[in-house]
Amino acid sequence: MKKNTFSAHFEQANQLSEAMALPITVMHSDHQVGVFYSTQSYNKLLKQIKEMKQEILILKKINRG
Repeated sequence: MKKNTFSAHFEQANQLSEAMALPITVMHSDHQVGVFYSTQSYNKLLKQIKEMKQEILILKKINRG
């Protein structure tokens, strides 16, 4: 989504991000300038990170044997 479009349509972008639980990439002249996370999509990201950390810890324990 282009930067100026995002600014003009923030509420709609927020609703889209909430509905899909996905972040929205903000672009300017074909370059990524940021990523917008609604509360729901940010919480989903944090949950995924936590799950990955748990998997890493489990794998480390298995490898230590």
